[in-house]
Amino acid sequence: MKPAKAVCNYTLLQFLPYPEPGEFVNVGVLVTCMQTCLLHFHAETAMPDRVKAMFPRQREQAFAEAMTAQQADMARAKGSVRDPKTCQMLFGELMRRRELTFRFGEVRTILTTDAKTLVDDFFNCYVRMETPKTAQALLATA
Repeated sequence: MKPAKAVCNYTLLQFLPYPEPGEFVNVGVLVTCMQTCLLHFHAETAMPDRVKAMFPRQREQAFAEAMTAQQADMARAKGSVRDPKTCQMLFGELMRRRELTFRFGEVRTILTTDAKTLVDDFFNCYVRMETPKTAQALLATA
């Protein structure tokens, strides 16, 4: 018997210090799955080398402070998940565009049998730029 598949939505957190040119670096990932009431976030805590190379005038301390605030927002939201409806509502609220240094990209959807591993797979693939280790991650990039 095949394991049941769940529909998951995910989005990448982008570091965008200068919105006008639209250049960004992926620094995190947010995954949600309504069936399992999963809302999971994983992001860089210190400024990655890719950010330093692309935006050399950005201060590491400012990045770390902004990311700490972002992490706190995500933790608050995750602690509020009670049922599929609140999970969906919180994901939508977190996705809302704000005038900040960080923003979320487009929402993508994937079917999976293991929603809990998606956030790490996507983080390693899209943020750390590592080769996907699982077939699940390979399918997501296709």
